[in-house]
Amino acid sequence: MIRLRVPGIVLLGITIVAALVPLVRGVTDLPTAEHHLLHAALIAGALISALLLTEPRKAENAHYGWLLAAVLSPIAAMMLMWPSEYAWFERHPLGHVLEHLGIVGCGFASGYAGQMYASGVGWVTGLSLLGMSVASAWGFGVAPAPAAAVLAAATTTAPQTSAAAGTTGATNIAHGAVLFSQNCAMCHGARGTGGVGPSLVSERTRKDFQQAQQWIMKPDAPMPTLFPGTLSRSDVRDVAAFVETL
Repeated sequence: MIRLRVPGIVLLGITIVAALVPLVRGVTDLPTAEHHLLHAALIAGALISALLLTEPRKAENAHYGWLLAAVLSPIAAMMLMWPSEYAWFERHPLGHVLEHLGIVGCGFASGYAGQMYASGVGWVTGLSLLGMSVASAWGFGVAPAPAAAVLAAATTTAPQTSAAAGTTGATNIAHGAVLFSQNCAMCHGARGTGGVGPSLVSERTRKDFQQAQQWIMKPDAPMPTLFPGTLSRSDVRDVAAFVETL
């Protein structure tokens, strides 16, 4: 047991130190998918340390409080990874660190509390949380995925977008399509053909890539301002790149 506890404690310490990185890096601007994957790495470190600290389990301690903690911890972790709040956390390093520590705590609790309830439960709850955190990098649990036609349009049209994007940094059109589906489609339509808001089809003939970004960041009413609260700077670039494909 002692042989397993030592690496468990060391790994937990490394994970906590990694959670403090935003204090060193300061203000950042990460794509949502990359942000999710970094959180998944923190969860993995916390989970493995919890499993090491509770193995081997020979006696069962079937107190329902442990089971409740094991079930609620993944839910709390996913709430902490709510993508629309990422832009705020990236601008406030201390808040970012507190979010990371909360995620580490939830990852540890999901494994530790589950194992304390019954051997094997911690593996189920912990790996479920880890799987969801990795899958969320591709939109799972965030919002309904965009229609296949939207993704197809994002990857097959408007070659001029990549050329325009080259002057401002790399863009991810497929990611822009996901963000458009989550934040814009309700007004502009799933394929940008209009609805409550105007059609964005052939918007590239009215606004170039830079102008599209400026409009997303500082739109006229009644269009809501999503930057910087919901969309990060890189998210704005991705959405603008996608709009240029319509």
